[in-house]
Amino acid sequence: MMDIEVMFDRRQVLGRGAFASVFVGKWRNIDVAVKRIQLHDLLTDREEMAMKDLEHPNVIKLLAFEEDCDFKYLILELSLGTVEDYCNGKYTGIMPPEPDALYQMADGLSYIHSRNLVHRDMSTGNVLIAKNDDQVVLLKISDFGFCKPASNTGSFSMSKGSKGTKKYVAPEMLKLMDQRSGGEKPRGNASSDIFSMGCLFFTYLTKGLHPFSDGSIHTIPLNIIDNRQYLESLDERHGYALPFIKGMIQADPETRLGLDKVKEQLLPLLRPSAV
Repeated sequence: MMDIEVMFDRRQVLGRGAFASVFVGKWRNIDVAVKRIQLHDLLTDREEMAMKDLEHPNVIKLLAFEEDCDFKYLILELSLGTVEDYCNGKYTGIMPPEPDALYQMADGLSYIHSRNLVHRDMSTGNVLIAKNDDQVVLLKISDFGFCKPASNTGSFSMSKGSKGTKKYVAPEMLKLMDQRSGGEKPRGNASSDIFSMGCLFFTYLTKGLHPFSDGSIHTIPLNIIDNRQYLESLDERHGYALPFIKGMIQADPETRLGLDKVKEQLLPLLRPSAV
């Protein structure tokens, strides 16, 4: 058995997935989150490789990684909760002003794309609420298990079909989900992340609603494919966000609003200390 330095409490579970669990832990006297991944998982190295060189205030930091005979352990910044927790009322602590929160998410994703990576699973569960060194609460993009390298144009291989949380997946990707191609392998584009983030923005501002929901969670993927939008629940207080959310969730990936344009529209709304 290989010795590992990180310690964690199996009773303090932050999250569970098919091949990984996240625990509260301790590493070099620092409180951390420990993501334990089964070594037989094909994505074991992908997340580590994607995260090791990422350094941005709105992207969760990989502090170190360790390994024993059965698991790989990703040692991450400890968070206060997720955007999902915020939307369902589980997290009731301090949050950034809403325009700041949207800007932080857009800026984090823009940085990821600038590193020629596509996230492929932007959702409320994969944006964390955390404090920086100055104890300021920030939103940070996490969970790079489905992340893939992309070309300079944002194109990436789709050899095993689409991935991600289905109600946040772009229409062009939903059409490829579980599709078995016998000919030329399809390719995705980083603009699919922008679609997901547009849906995420809407859910964030409405505390849990979805721009493609007609009242049932089960019809969301079909409504996304058919471009049936239900944006009426975005109230007057959030009218400023409607134009860029509409631009982000365009059915045609070629016409989606770029993240630079999204940030440009949010910039005048930010508190001065956030710029």
